[in-house]
Amino acid sequence: MLLLVVLYTQTVKSQNNFHKYYLEGQGCSGFQQKNAVAGTGGAFGFYLSKKSSIDFRGREIINFKSHTIVGAISVNYRYHFTNGFLIGAGLGHHHELAEHDYMSKPAEAAIGSHPNILHRSGLACEIGYNFKPLAQKGFFSCVYPTSGIMLTYMFDKAVNPLITANFGLKIGLQKMD
Repeated sequence: MLLLVVLYTQTVKSQNNFHKYYLEGQGCSGFQQKNAVAGTGGAFGFYLSKKSSIDFRGREIINFKSHTIVGAISVNYRYHFTNGFLIGAGLGHHHELAEHDYMSKPAEAAIGSHPNILHRSGLACEIGYNFKPLAQKGFFSCVYPTSGIMLTYMFDKAVNPLITANFGLKIGLQKMD
């Protein structure tokens, strides 16, 4: 019962946490076509107004069946509803590389200059939720959990789509006036 009360107060009664800028760290898992994937990611974003923001997101994901590392990058315009829900759409880009190539030259793989990287571009869309801050005053009043589902669909005929469920913590850097 206590868990239901906590979920209710953190979700149904939630609101957006309006910060001009934010940083986010996240864990993610999902699938690419029929193959399981998991990884980590991060984001930087800024609010244009209380209802809209621009989100720059990068994730490093491993495809467990093909042993491919997917560097999924997206730039999305987001619309925020007043109850914490958000939707977004924009551009997606993947850097895909075999795991052994990734491990042999990780720096080149991370910045996208490894000679064996497959570059793919397409669309990204998402639906998400910003929970209430972890505290009402002090530093933790600008730290809040987030969750979402992101889909990227590349325009070529290779493995599509990549769908991940993401959960993380967002840090608001400057409160909106």
